[in-house]
Amino acid sequence: MPAAKGQQELLTRMRSVIRRHRHEVAVREPGGTWTYHRFEESVAALHRALGGRANVPGEPIGLLLERSATAYAAMWSALSLGRTYVPLNPSYPASRLSQLMAQAGVRDVVCTSMTSATAGELGVVGDRLIVSDDLEPARSEDVEAVWQATAGSDVAYMLFTSGSTGRPKGVPISFANLLAFVDGMGATIPLRPADVCSQVCELSFDFSVHEIYLALLNGCTLCPARSIDLFNPVDYVARNGLTVWVAVPSLARVVLEGASPVGDQLTSLRLSIFNGEALTARLAADWRTAAPNSAIWNTYGPTECTVAATHQVWTGEDDLHEADVIAIGTPLPTCVAAIDDDGAVVPTSAADDGMTGELLLAGPQRFSGYLDPDLPSPFLTEGDVTWYRTGDRVRWRDGRLYHLGRFDHQVKIGGHRIELLEVEHRLRHAIGTDSLAVIAHPRTRPTELVVFVTGTAPDAVTADETGLPNYMLPRRVLAVRSLPTNSHGKLSREALHRLAEARG
Repeated sequence: MPAAKGQQELLTRMRSVIRRHRHEVAVREPGGTWTYHRFEESVAALHRALGGRANVPGEPIGLLLERSATAYAAMWSALSLGRTYVPLNPSYPASRLSQLMAQAGVRDVVCTSMTSATAGELGVVGDRLIVSDDLEPARSEDVEAVWQATAGSDVAYMLFTSGSTGRPKGVPISFANLLAFVDGMGATIPLRPADVCSQVCELSFDFSVHEIYLALLNGCTLCPARSIDLFNPVDYVARNGLTVWVAVPSLARVVLEGASPVGDQLTSLRLSIFNGEALTARLAADWRTAAPNSAIWNTYGPTECTVAATHQVWTGEDDLHEADVIAIGTPLPTCVAAIDDDGAVVPTSAADDGMTGELLLAGPQRFSGYLDPDLPSPFLTEGDVTWYRTGDRVRWRDGRLYHLGRFDHQVKIGGHRIELLEVEHRLRHAIGTDSLAVIAHPRTRPTELVVFVTGTAPDAVTADETGLPNYMLPRRVLAVRSLPTNSHGKLSREALHRLAEARG
């Protein structure tokens, strides 16, 4: 059986980068550096261990690993063996990890001595458990074996996103999907071999794919952040001399508002790439002041369309944002976008200025369907094109897309339909901060809006201050030390609902 489409191509690119940058630093960890040569040997050692222990091509492998050179090596060895890798976040409860493993069909797990106890809790023992710390050094024949693709699954990796039913949704991403993303992003925001890149996203979050693959496939140096680094990210940037920052906007706000003064410690950055949340014009302007040498890119994309599908460089111009949220721009060259305009599918290339509707995505980055075939189809087929329905409201204006919020973030209170994004926009200007979030409470049959503000919050907000009609005004203003985030660093609206409930 031949190797999956794109599998050998990806391996060929990996090998080429290693040969060209053999003695240069691939990964810099607090404990030392890994040259591309040493990294290749680590890939080979894991490849031998995985291939020699009940190897079943196509069977998924769980990676119970933190951000590290070992984790990246495990990914590459799994790809060579034609075995889908499934990141298992060590911070998750064992019950959730067991659920993910059962859904994905994971039996073999790669871990370290630090996470082996968790693997034991999950019932992974014996030959099914590969402890990376215990592996013997690779031999020359092991290295050569890495670059001969073993036929297996056409799925490179699988991530899980939250499901509305409470059951996580498995999202399989193929080799072809991954290569299309790498090509599209590489043609749009190219990295240089001299770049030193951040790696702050959890491996279970799809934005980590951007950090890892774009850096290592371009001969860059990748710097995995420790958990403690996320509490002092300014020091993390300065200590490593980072030139490329890839993160969700929430973490940028932590950088700017943290206990450590920013000063000139972000001047090494030349690229700042954001994704995962709305990037506001206020935050972008503050980031530009702190990192004056950096270009600022806003990217957008669902996991189902491989990390990022659109892009927009921020120039500071007023017409590049709507409701204070920066445009998500235009599709990558490997994506096609359209708008569902009341049932009519209109490609952006033919859209009228001002057209609003649900964003649809197609092209080689689009996945083929969820792991669970019983989930409702997320696709819409029009002619010979199958579109992914994102659930995001967008407007096409002046040749670019503007994100207007989720359809499920539109709420109805007292018969009035309310767009939470608009409320947040007005409140940012009235209160003077973008560190706030609005929810409709309670979650089912909401009766009021609640706004959470970091630091000192006003007792109330008025129609005169905000320009909002009374029915759109939050009934409660709650101060918090910081906005809660999930394990991926994104705003956690679930946590906000719990806070609203706890505070009456």
